[in-house]
Amino acid sequence: MNLRKPLILTVVASALVGSLAISSVSASAAGDPGVSASEIVLGMQLPQTGAASPGYNKVDDAARAYFDYVNSKGGVYGRNIKLVVKDDTYKAGLTITSASKLINEDKIFAFFGSVGTQTHVSVIKDINRRKIPDLFVNSGYSGFYTDPKKYPTSFGGLGTYTVEAKILGKYLKEKYSDKKIGILYQSDDFGRNALAGFAAAGLKFEAKKTAASFVAGTQGSLGLGTQIGQLKANGVEIVIIAAVSSATAVAYATAGALAYKPAKWAVISVGADATTFQTILGAKGVPLATSAAMLAGTISASHAPAAGDAEDDFVKAFKKINDDFNKATGAGKVWDNNIMQGMNIAYLATQALMGVGKDLTRAKLISYLENNGSKLSSAAFAPLGYSKSTHEAFTGFWLGEYDAATVLKPLDGKRVVYTTDSGTGAVTVSNYKRPAIAADALPKVA
Repeated sequence: MNLRKPLILTVVASALVGSLAISSVSASAAGDPGVSASEIVLGMQLPQTGAASPGYNKVDDAARAYFDYVNSKGGVYGRNIKLVVKDDTYKAGLTITSASKLINEDKIFAFFGSVGTQTHVSVIKDINRRKIPDLFVNSGYSGFYTDPKKYPTSFGGLGTYTVEAKILGKYLKEKYSDKKIGILYQSDDFGRNALAGFAAAGLKFEAKKTAASFVAGTQGSLGLGTQIGQLKANGVEIVIIAAVSSATAVAYATAGALAYKPAKWAVISVGADATTFQTILGAKGVPLATSAAMLAGTISASHAPAAGDAEDDFVKAFKKINDDFNKATGAGKVWDNNIMQGMNIAYLATQALMGVGKDLTRAKLISYLENNGSKLSSAAFAPLGYSKSTHEAFTGFWLGEYDAATVLKPLDGKRVVYTTDSGTGAVTVSNYKRPAIAADALPKVA
């Protein structure tokens, strides 16, 4: 989550108030890199190749498609959005190198939508030291966002793993109090953050017994036989997965090979995309009908509508833009949660840039998000938590279960959004009402 068109800001004619502009403006008075009279350059890092790439390598094309749509409507105050993307293969060493190129060679205005916790850890300090906006990061690691004094320019693009795990954990503990619950997690900040959330919900796991871990990125080469075998041997009946999508697919396939049939799987949302799951298993010779049956009944969570919710207005609008503007081919263009996320954060970025106004600077963008970011709307059913005291993104999730058609459907047939924080706050029912998307699918700023 190759983005190639910078955001453009222009003077809005009175007849076009509330819509994206067409006339040009001068470049930022502060002279920040990546802003000119005609464009805004954003930079993204993600695994386009490698073991962790399936699914995530669609986010950039989706975001670019939305930006290209914005540009076709005149950009933002006359500036086009250019997205420059680097493949870091989910390896921190490459992330450092590609970040340097984005800053020093591509002269980006801001980082946008970079994917991965363990990779972003390697560059976040330098990005913040340079006071470069670090927008809508595709990592739910709470440590990036809960202390703005430490990382003042970084803003999340996902609800935190702690928030999601607290919500999911509370449900599982209450629903399956008579079952042995265990977890498979990647042994990095992502996995540990999720563990903290489950612990806050009262779920505890025993290492080497009900808790099995692996090093992120090794699932493709080493497999997960040892980990899945451990959970089976210890009689785990409910298996939670806190890992990337490729690991989820490997875990299910391994369980099948070991004749291990947990009563229920529950997967942290970033690892539960149905299309990615089926694509990975399909490459291993598993028919679509079989992989769909494997996924059916899996519990997961989402802050946004399910990608398969054909009646949702944001889904319909974003799917149309994906059809018309996404230049990816084959499976890379097939609609799923990853494309939905790419579109949604591009929608948010456009809205934020509009909100700053014609005189765009890095400092003004960061100030705008701290003071007004919680008012931004999107496809999400939960609000953003942005403020001066936290840069956490979506504060709530709804829980669902995959049906036979691989669509995540709300538990008990009714979507209930639960909200909490990354600390000790209670899990409560949210009363947030999502604003409607405009007919032109362009964000509006009050």
